[in-house]
Amino acid sequence: MSYLKEYEICQANAEEWARYHAIYRLSNFNEWMSLSFQGDINRYTKIDFCYWVIKDKKRVGGALIKPNLIKCIFTIPPFNKKEDLIKALTLYDKSISDKKEVIIIPDVDLESIDCYNAAGFKLQRVEKLMVCATSNFDIIWDDQYKVVIPEHEYAEEMAELYYETYRKNKLISIASEPYDFQVENIKIYFNHIESMNVPRDWSTLIYDNAENKLIGACTVSLVNGLPYILDFVVHPEFQRKGLATNIMKRTLDVLANSYPAIRLNVTVGNDAEIFYDKMGFVSLAKKGNMEL
Repeated sequence: MSYLKEYEICQANAEEWARYHAIYRLSNFNEWMSLSFQGDINRYTKIDFCYWVIKDKKRVGGALIKPNLIKCIFTIPPFNKKEDLIKALTLYDKSISDKKEVIIIPDVDLESIDCYNAAGFKLQRVEKLMVCATSNFDIIWDDQYKVVIPEHEYAEEMAELYYETYRKNKLISIASEPYDFQVENIKIYFNHIESMNVPRDWSTLIYDNAENKLIGACTVSLVNGLPYILDFVVHPEFQRKGLATNIMKRTLDVLANSYPAIRLNVTVGNDAEIFYDKMGFVSLAKKGNMEL
């Protein structure tokens, strides 16, 4: 069957698309912990890659589509042939994508994974957002450590810490990230907090005084109305000494008077899950990252 002949993919008005997305995807798939219905709509009103899927001149679904990327897929009842809809979206994206690169769907509802497998996608990893209430803490720091607020002058040391820590992760998808990836990661952090006017003191760097060495970091920005931990790392030689707990407590304490909660993303199977559980984080919907 030629899915592109039976289905039409056409660009949507962003605000109208966002309203349908909030109703037909987010109401059933709690991946962000919605703060408000209107907020879920506003999040997408400036996006220019919202698309409808049309069959027999009726809307049957929608998605965000870019070359080599499809996300936020939903169907509109009474239509329920999700496998067909995914195949149609896949064929369309193939037609606009770089043939040398994979097509990624980063937010697959795991209950529908067979539909994506039927279209040729393979699961790479499973991720989830976690959320925790902010709270005030009395934090006692050992004299061995120095707390520093991130500045551009620390960027190289931050990249080195990220690389040294993440490359020892048991998950290949994390451990295989090259040093240059971490350099770019730090650039994205500074660009994001500056564009969003996020206070730098939301984030934390920890130095070991004896060696004047950066050994811990927690970088925080603002995403979809709540603080969001971008990276949380403690050098392997300084783990299991209570340092991560103090860093997280400081983060929750700094934000307690301004925001009710904080979010982060974690790969399922990462040892960090256990730590976040102990710190009071609760898991939202799991989502699969799939590639074709």
